[in-house]
Amino acid sequence: MITFTAPMWVGILIGFIIGAAAEAWGIANPETLIRLAKWEDRLFVICIALGLAISTPVLFGLYALGVGFHFSPKPLYLVGVGLGGVLFGAGLAIAGYFPGSIWMALGEGRRDAIYALLGALLGAASWTALYQTSVGQWLVSTLNFGSLVIGGKHVSTFVIQPFQGLTPVDLFGISLVYAVGLFLVAYYLPRYKGGQRSCIRENLERRNTPVEVQKHLDTAIYLTDGGLPYSQTSLAKKVNEYYATESNVTRWFMVSIAGIVGLTVVLEMFLHQIFGESTTYSWIVGQLFMPSFKYSQIVFKGIGWEPFSDIGTLMGAFFSAVFITRRFTSFRNIIPPSWAHRFGTNEAVRFVGSFLGGYLMLFGARMAGGCASGHILSGDMQMALSGLEFTAAVFAAMIITAKVVYK
Repeated sequence: MITFTAPMWVGILIGFIIGAAAEAWGIANPETLIRLAKWEDRLFVICIALGLAISTPVLFGLYALGVGFHFSPKPLYLVGVGLGGVLFGAGLAIAGYFPGSIWMALGEGRRDAIYALLGALLGAASWTALYQTSVGQWLVSTLNFGSLVIGGKHVSTFVIQPFQGLTPVDLFGISLVYAVGLFLVAYYLPRYKGGQRSCIRENLERRNTPVEVQKHLDTAIYLTDGGLPYSQTSLAKKVNEYYATESNVTRWFMVSIAGIVGLTVVLEMFLHQIFGESTTYSWIVGQLFMPSFKYSQIVFKGIGWEPFSDIGTLMGAFFSAVFITRRFTSFRNIIPPSWAHRFGTNEAVRFVGSFLGGYLMLFGARMAGGCASGHILSGDMQMALSGLEFTAAVFAAMIITAKVVYK
């Protein structure tokens, strides 16, 4: 088996690529995820589904050929993963952030990300305290079936052991079927509420409905709100005002980013580990305030290059926001439109929302053992059953919470 382990600092480069791509994607702006929670803009779903459809067969195809990856599907403990996903989804809908996008938003110069960061650190501390209690142990041990993937089980760093009667080639075949299902979601799910086409169909058919054109323009307005100026001939204009009928270099922009992110995670898994970002919060809390707690000791022992990749994520988002998209807001008080429409523009109210959402989101992530990066992106790429459960719980809670919060 061909294996390799890169030094820790390489995580900065991996984080930089993903941070820059995701900032251009719009993930650093909390309005993007709030609109996802309101089921008004499904770009995140489409791009994640397409990225997984591209990368999962690559991952398992190379594995069948004898390439070793640092697999790390999260354990499937049904109660803790499910409840953690519910809390994560609720927090995401309120704050508009997940663990990685907080670092991206800081790179984009968003003030409310500071409040979300503080809430997330408190959420990590709360789980660290709860973990060593009987309640915490019950959550992670009840109905714990280990690290299962579709068709097999993770038994060591480089080995996914197929179930009896199956081979790594069979896992590759399963990944192809899995990828087809995800591609159909990416192809047929309309990006916008009231629209008819996904990003892929817009690019292929080169036409939009009036609703879709207006939605694209509205998206450009909120993405650039408070950002740096740019000229009419700049790359920033093409990126920010992208839509499929525009014949320019950005026509396949969103689709390309999905592939870049997915394949970068495959590369990361070959070099060192899966892509995950919520562990850093527990590591920070443990180092600064709770070094003797049992959960902190587990984090210290198992931490990889997450702090490095999070630094890279912030740097990549900053680079993109200043030099590509021009969305850097210089930490001015920019309130997400959906939040302002429901609660007004008072900064203190937004502080409470960002803080509370960040707290619930990170508390849920650590309870479940992963987040949007470790469970949804990296976990679903490995066809991990825990990732699929977490994803379902997040989306259900996110949509229900958005209906209640934003009416």
